[in-house]
Amino acid sequence: MSREERARATELLRSADAVVIAASNGFDIADGYNQFARDDEFLRVFGDLHRECGLTSILQGLMARWPSQELRWEFLSRLIAYGYRDYEPSPVMRALDRLTAGVPRFVVTCNCNGRFERAGFSPDALLETEGSYARLRCTGGCTGETFDALLYLGSIELPRCPRCGAPLDVAVDDTGQIARLEPFRSQAANLHTFLAKYETARICVLELGVGQRNRAIKAPLMAWAEAAPRASYVVINREEPVLPSLPPERVAAVRGDLREVLLALDGEAR
Repeated sequence: MSREERARATELLRSADAVVIAASNGFDIADGYNQFARDDEFLRVFGDLHRECGLTSILQGLMARWPSQELRWEFLSRLIAYGYRDYEPSPVMRALDRLTAGVPRFVVTCNCNGRFERAGFSPDALLETEGSYARLRCTGGCTGETFDALLYLGSIELPRCPRCGAPLDVAVDDTGQIARLEPFRSQAANLHTFLAKYETARICVLELGVGQRNRAIKAPLMAWAEAAPRASYVVINREEPVLPSLPPERVAAVRGDLREVLLALDGEAR
């Protein structure tokens, strides 16, 4: 973790008029949620499904063809309770909140667990590019509306669409189809409005744990930053950073463990 790069990142955040937070799986893992791992936390929540059904990770459970819709709902209801309802902001999430709380901010994330909203970030300044399992959608496709998942927890009955009676499932999708549903369609419009409002301001993109070849979040934000006259860009990642074509004083790349870096930046900013 370079002290020089860390200092530049701190200064870019401190001098920003607004911040766009771009967060992906690396941030989720630093926040204590690993959708890829069969770790102790996974076994605590889903151990019986691992033993009886061969469940190996949260991601596999979301993508699997379950033997029945009822068993899938058993998995999903636990996931919603564990990953969303019962979430308490981690030190990493609290550090990010403090680092960015002083200016207007917008979160763009492919993470699907709704944790930014649970941590107090505004739902009106949030774009969940792959949806969220905090919302349920009609599998019959009768409506573009989604439904609050918390309203369906606590019941062993399979949740059904109040309009057509088809089963409900989580509003999660990585193909872009989720953008047709609300609130995700409105989220995209809100991001467009936010970027237009601060296009000529000192807006800092803070990229956290995003794959350096990511085309859904990273590439569009880098292109936007390159066109904005006063934008800056900060990357925090374990990988070799890819930065937009901006003057050196407007970019920073802190390579290292995301949790350690954010906690260090937060400590230095106070």
